Amino acid sequence: MTTKTDLQAFLGENAICDDSVILEKYSQDQSFVQPRRPEVVAFARSVEDVQEVVRYGNKTNTPIVPFSSGLNLHGAAVPKEGGIVLDLSQMNKILEIDKNNWHCVIEPGVTAAQLQDELNKQQLRAMLPYGIHPKRSALTGYLERDPTVAAASFEYGNEIIMDTELVLPNGDLFKTGLWSAGTKPGSPMGPVRAMLNRLWTGAQGTLGIVTKMNIKVEHLPRKRKIFLLQFDSFPETMEPLKMIQRKEIGLECFLINNFNLAAMLCKDWHVPDTFPAQMIESKEFETLREKVPEWLLVLCLNGGPRMPEGKIAYEEEALQEICSMQHLHMYDNRQLEETFLNEMLRPWSILKKFCYRGSIHDVSFKTTLKRFPEFQRVVMEVINEYNYPLRDIGVFILPIERGRAYHCQADFHCNVKNKNEFELIHSLWLEVSERLIDDGAFFDRPYGAWADMVFNRAGTYTQKLKELKRELDPNNILNPGHLCF
Repeated sequence: MTTKTDLQAFLGENAICDDSVILEKYSQDQSFVQPRRPEVVAFARSVEDVQEVVRYGNKTNTPIVPFSSGLNLHGAAVPKEGGIVLDLSQMNKILEIDKNNWHCVIEPGVTAAQLQDELNKQQLRAMLPYGIHPKRSALTGYLERDPTVAAASFEYGNEIIMDTELVLPNGDLFKTGLWSAGTKPGSPMGPVRAMLNRLWTGAQGTLGIVTKMNIKVEHLPRKRKIFLLQFDSFPETMEPLKMIQRKEIGLECFLINNFNLAAMLCKDWHVPDTFPAQMIESKEFETLREKVPEWLLVLCLNGGPRMPEGKIAYEEEALQEICSMQHLHMYDNRQLEETFLNEMLRPWSILKKFCYRGSIHDVSFKTTLKRFPEFQRVVMEVINEYNYPLRDIGVFILPIERGRAYHCQADFHCNVKNKNEFELIHSLWLEVSERLIDDGAFFDRPYGAWADMVFNRAGTYTQKLKELKRELDPNNILNPGHLCF
């Protein structure tokens, strides 16, 4: 008997694949993580299928790596020790939309575009991560702590996850929130008022496989208004951004630099279906980045189901007051305003940036606003050392928890088919990451080499994580070689 025939016995003949061409696709992504082919790919159609595969993995000590959409960028689903890749993409049902209580239950195969389209029919919306691919698993995006562009809340931060259902490493079913008490979903608190589901966020499938998630949704805005503020340098943005966040003006608010802005507007480019993407030379892109501002602060005011005009009016008045005090200039571009209105609900056109060199290796971290100039200097020192052009770095900065913290992502572009270029960007990416972590930047998604950088600096914390992993997964079958958080 083989793993393939064993799994076919309870999943069915068509649910297992060991074709070499298919396995190669599951062996790698566009990251620097070393490729490794799995023995087989198993396609789950239900939570019972997931449980059976996990139990089989324990019985035979076979590694299992959960996999959702295949649009991975950082190596989290590369099967470092082979074994079984458990593909959850066929578990793609939206199980419940509660319009009255503003929540929605999804499976891991539900894509970002599918979720937003279905909610739109109910006059609702999901708060999606900025730069999520339309075909990416929405559930995985939330699990991996992708920062959502429309969830700024001083009270709850960018927390979207409410109740969860997951298969533990021993195959048992476990539920959090109100689900844990056997009632209908609808709260993150549950009977002990604890955010227990956070244990599985950022864990890379090492502590369990989430099979259902109940997420917060919002009413589709009755009225929206976009404001674009232009700046010549990043330091000029800091005080206005801080004032806007303190006054809680707008829902969506972020900074985007010249490179990313031009990429979004470029008609020669498209959102790629896979990564790495195809390089596409574009004179239009080069022209655009000579025309658009160096930095743009994007702010969207939203009016809800009740008195939307009034809400937008008083927020606009507060914004105009800040603009007057800070002598700020609006960037008047109707086409761009329309682009961003669409981007707030379907925030993926920024992915057109992959067409520049084919792959992007980002450095993303959290910090306070006042520390950004320090980290900016670190990046400048390293790119000068490697002769990487400043104008080829894409940056966006997103306030979290009404400006108590900020998410920053800086992109380095690379042609993976050019070995010298690939190795150069790899070295640059490693050095920038190491320097930023040394200086106190907070990397809350420790993929690949970031994991070693983070965990090597936190001995006691790392040891406790290993103990937790051993307790929940004594046979070390779920995504072995990775460590949670």
